[in-house]
Amino acid sequence: MFAPSAISVRLRHLSLSDLRCHAALQWRCHDGLNVLTGGNGEGKTSVLEAVCLMSWGRSFRQARDPYLVRHGADMFTITGEWMRYGPMSLTVQGRRGETRVRLQGQDVRQRKQLATSFPVVVLAPQAGRLVDGQPNERRRWLNALASIAYPGFSKRYQQYLRAVMQRSRLLRQGVLRGDAVDGWERTIVEFGLQVASMRAQLVEELDRWLHGSCLLEQDLSLQLVPDTFEEGSWLSRLRDKRALDARMGTRIGPHAQRVSLIFQQREIRISGSRGQQKLAAVALKMAECALWVRHTGLRPVLLLDDALEALDRTRQRRLLDALLRYQGQVMVTAPHLDGALMSNAEVVQVRKLAGRAESTNMEEAA
Repeated sequence: MFAPSAISVRLRHLSLSDLRCHAALQWRCHDGLNVLTGGNGEGKTSVLEAVCLMSWGRSFRQARDPYLVRHGADMFTITGEWMRYGPMSLTVQGRRGETRVRLQGQDVRQRKQLATSFPVVVLAPQAGRLVDGQPNERRRWLNALASIAYPGFSKRYQQYLRAVMQRSRLLRQGVLRGDAVDGWERTIVEFGLQVASMRAQLVEELDRWLHGSCLLEQDLSLQLVPDTFEEGSWLSRLRDKRALDARMGTRIGPHAQRVSLIFQQREIRISGSRGQQKLAAVALKMAECALWVRHTGLRPVLLLDDALEALDRTRQRRLLDALLRYQGQVMVTAPHLDGALMSNAEVVQVRKLAGRAESTNMEEAA
């Protein structure tokens, strides 16, 4: 499932100060599976957040979070020693409403390039509800992946959305016929067909990885509704529904496509248990990692916040075995962990009062 020839991006050492509840923290990270444990409020999620900040330039909780800086401090600082082909240094400093990122001591102005050079894949309750949320969340997720897999996707999708908005503007103004509205409808279909085709290819690719996943008892698959668009019928529908669309908006096209997760022939967000939904979310994120490998040659760092919640012991074992097989670096948080479940992994107890992360290798401790 994961190409061995890919370059695994890894965080070797993390240093942070004045980030949320942490006055100071030093952590030398394990190359494989890291499990961060500790009680509520000890800052486990904040450690993952620090890793994400170095890649995305923002938190996965909120793009602009006024509470990133520890109470009473002026600025937070995060420094990471990364491996990507060779050693690289990333530093993030921030105040309220302002974040500065430096790579090898130089300011980074285009954060998107940073995220593609140091890819981090995140599954966290605060980062969105990919499985049990609304279809638009899964649609945004697919769009982000399509931008990675197909370099021209974002531009085509923006051109498509612009055409949709221009048509809607004309219809609201009462322009229900003429060359202008005809032209925007042709543009909608032209770029919409390209967007739909790329999205369908992406779903087919992701489904191949999901079908090979051993996390769930049966196969999980993505479903697009509608799954295809035909040029002639789409144009006819746009012409025939102009008066209705003037009131309701354009309701057909990739921007309104429904994205569902199917498990046991039903939507898992409706019929699946919490444990099944949790494993489905992890399966999607591992498929996302595989997509990164295939299309960029880089294997991301995988961050899973509270990944073991709602899982019985059997499913916990199944998940941890899958994460141990992942050839990249994984960081997982959990309130506590039975040592009998773990081997070949680094268990990190996040000690707020000690101001550092203390590590214990479970294989050595067994």
